[in-house]
Amino acid sequence: GIRRGAAGDPVADGPRSTRFAMKVSLSERAYVKLALHAAKHPTRDALGALVGRVKGEDLEVTDALPMTHTPLSVTPTVEIALEQFAHHASLDGDQNVVGLYLANERLGNVGLGPNVCVVADVIRNAAPNNNAVALVVDAVKLNDTLDETESTTEPKNHGLILMRRIGDGSTWETVGGQSGVVVVEPSATRSAKALFASPDALRSLVDFDDHLDDPARDWRNPGVDGMLAK
Repeated sequence: GIRRGAAGDPVADGPRSTRFAMKVSLSERAYVKLALHAAKHPTRDALGALVGRVKGEDLEVTDALPMTHTPLSVTPTVEIALEQFAHHASLDGDQNVVGLYLANERLGNVGLGPNVCVVADVIRNAAPNNNAVALVVDAVKLNDTLDETESTTEPKNHGLILMRRIGDGSTWETVGGQSGVVVVEPSATRSAKALFASPDALRSLVDFDDHLDDPARDWRNPGVDGMLAK
């Protein structure tokens, strides 16, 4: 119900579902890793998980964990990756796998295929309050953002499209405006530009596929974290 606040303004009782937009905040390292993963495999589907905290109806994404760049089916590889990702997230206290990101192999394709939707459902079912999201990388807009020479202003478009499966709806749908907004840490695009200019950064980005090929390669990407810390 609606009650009156001290100044006579309406105040909503109950859960924050009365508020319009869900806010998804991305840290610098989460944005940079998903952007590097997309850039490293421009002709493949690059899929990864988002790690962070559920804050009411909002999500705070602290890291991105690159998973695959091979044609996706819900294989033991994906299940093993998600198990290890969830364990990794839990080591950081109150963190969980809270979503996935996808860069499609075809430019301009900004939807989730049926296999990716299945992975998204697995993540959502395990997430606190079933609060999970999918971020689809719009490669054209991401490239435009990273090509902008004017670095003093923050880009209006970070190249990410927010998708959610709301309520009991069976489909993942694009949301925006009043339903959800993605906010990227201000330093993220500058850092991404700097690392995109470095061949070492792309080479050092490791996904779970790479790790299975060579177990010495670490999908947690301490190498990228180290570059960001400089």
